[in-house]
Amino acid sequence: MEHHAAFEHISDLLTLPEVVETRYQMHHSIPKHDHLTRSVRMSYHLGRLIRADIRTCVRAALIHDINSRFGTLTTHGRVAARWAAEQGEDEAVCTAIESHMYPLGPAPVSREAWVLVLADKAASLGDIKQFILGLFDGSSLANRRRLQQSDPYYRERPRRRLLHRLHVRRSHHAH
Repeated sequence: MEHHAAFEHISDLLTLPEVVETRYQMHHSIPKHDHLTRSVRMSYHLGRLIRADIRTCVRAALIHDINSRFGTLTTHGRVAARWAAEQGEDEAVCTAIESHMYPLGPAPVSREAWVLVLADKAASLGDIKQFILGLFDGSSLANRRRLQQSDPYYRERPRRRLLHRLHVRRSHHAH
């Protein structure tokens, strides 16, 4: 099966703690791991289509959002690329990761980087589809609540409810 060909290039990465942790982290209201593996599948197919280096494409796809919370929308590619370099990933993988948020970040300079840009955008659309379909059976909101409990980023943040914020604003303006 074709997907096995994609995953044979990343089997060593799948056991890294930072990758395993993505199963318990929220990204686009779904598990980050779902987004990353969807990006891998898209990268594999797009990479084959344009004759890019498949190994580079799928490795970059799996780790392109690792530690993304230590950056912003425009800088998290650099954060993930730095982490990848620390793990010993080659320059082609790191370069692709750094530009994956184009046009909000640096422009892609290789076929593999363009593959990741497109695969990430396509995977994000799939993430939204996954969430919307899960609204019909209640699984999306249940998963979101579960991820809010398992994801340290959300567990450590004070919960702010919209109605509470509106009430605070009104009472503040009344004085």
